[in-house]
Amino acid sequence: MKIMITLKHHNYALCILHYAFIIALLTACSNVSEDERLIYVAPTNAARSVLIEDFTGQRCVNCPAATQKIEELEEQYGDRIIAVAIHSGPFAHRTTMSSPLLSLGTETGDEFYKHWGIEAQPGALINRSGSPLYNPSLYASKVNDIIGQATPLSLSGTATYDTTSSTLTATVNASSSSDITGTLEVWLTEDNITDTQLMADGKPNTEYVHQHVFRTVLTSDIYGEAVSLTAGQPLSKTYTISIDDSWKTADLAVVAFVSNGSGVLQAVKLKP
Repeated sequence: MKIMITLKHHNYALCILHYAFIIALLTACSNVSEDERLIYVAPTNAARSVLIEDFTGQRCVNCPAATQKIEELEEQYGDRIIAVAIHSGPFAHRTTMSSPLLSLGTETGDEFYKHWGIEAQPGALINRSGSPLYNPSLYASKVNDIIGQATPLSLSGTATYDTTSSTLTATVNASSSSDITGTLEVWLTEDNITDTQLMADGKPNTEYVHQHVFRTVLTSDIYGEAVSLTAGQPLSKTYTISIDDSWKTADLAVVAFVSNGSGVLQAVKLKP
């Protein structure tokens, strides 16, 4: 009987201590002013992605080597490498009545080729930092120098395809840890296009698979639109485009990036 009484008293004491602890916590919280309870967390820098603008062509025998280097970088860094194959210039193919090849070259691609003063192919702009590179063996070093740098800009978004209207809508969300101004460019690319490519031996590979091929721009101006971001204040932009019947919707992607005089600040790839 004594043992039972002792246990009851012990449990009762524990209960008293438990409730006293809770009351103390509540009392302590009530003594903290409302201003002191909210702690402001400033926006932080984001992990940088690297945009590779690969000026290429189906008749460029040295371009597959550049593609291989880009694929190696994609394997190393994953989604942080965002490559766009811009078929343009003298080695880009155009469909003619006598040629069954797909036309991967575009007028916009040719405009970019002239605008950036590309002198040979393959030629690559890596985050638009410095001059174009014409030696694929230099790509990795350039990417390594850039990808570890801090960037104030974060990009995200969504891409959706409407089968009824055959339109694609892309929403790009941006936020920054500091005030910045720049240009937002939004492009459409297509993967897994099987078509002929001249190889290093000069022979055509009719089963070559072309990746991240530039198709068109979603902004009204091919060079994008001016944007201004204030630290901690997000910005959102939405674009809609009609999809060409020859494009495979399952392989489309939206590439969005912001650049200024210092180069590309951030890039993102969005899949429908």
